[in-house]
Amino acid sequence: MSTLIIWDWDNTLMNTRPAVTAGLQDVCRFYQLPDITPADVLNVMTNHRGDFWQRNFGENVPQAVARYVEYYRSHMDMVKPFNQTLSVLNYIRSLNIPQMILSNKNHESLVEEVKRHQLDEYFEVIQGTNGPLGKPDVAFVAPHLNLFKPERIILIGDGVSDMLMAQNLNAEAILVHQPDNTLPHHHYCENLSDVLSVLKTLLS
Repeated sequence: MSTLIIWDWDNTLMNTRPAVTAGLQDVCRFYQLPDITPADVLNVMTNHRGDFWQRNFGENVPQAVARYVEYYRSHMDMVKPFNQTLSVLNYIRSLNIPQMILSNKNHESLVEEVKRHQLDEYFEVIQGTNGPLGKPDVAFVAPHLNLFKPERIILIGDGVSDMLMAQNLNAEAILVHQPDNTLPHHHYCENLSDVLSVLKTLLS
C-alpha cells in the first residue's frame, strides 16, 4: 500500500512558538495594542485565517501581517527543532515513504526556514501559502495528491486546521504538542518520541 506522510511545520516538527510570540508582540506594540495572550498565539499558529488579525488590525491587516512576517524572518535563529525531529524523519525516510510539509505559513518563509535547518532533503514537497487557500481546504494539497496518488495518508500536526485537513483527506490523524486533545484525531501524542512509536506501529 502506497503511503504519504504529511507534516505540519510550526509546533510540530519545529518549535516556532518563541519566534511567533515575539513577532506578534512586536506588531501589537507597533500599533499600540495590548500585549498578546497565549490564546492569541494559539489562534495564529493552529487556525488558518483565525480571527486574531481582523479582530485587532481591521483595515491594517495587510500591513500588520507584512510587519510580522518581516520580523519573523529576521529572527529565525529563535526557531529550533524538537528533540526527536531528526529521529522520526530518518525513520520514515528509511522506509522510502515520501514526506511533505503542508503549512499555512508564508511559503517563502517556510522554504527558507526548512533549508536553514538543512531539512529540505527529507521532503518531496514543501508547501506554504501566500493566498486564500490553506489547510483544511483539500484544493490546497490536491495537485500533490495527484502526483503521489497515495492509498494511505498519515497527517501529523498540532492544530485545528491540521485535524480538519486530515478529516477532509480521510487521513489517519496524529495530534502532537497540543494540550487540547479534544480535537478530532486518531492518535494523541505528547511529543515526537510518542509520534515515532505510533508510526512504528502503523508502518510495521
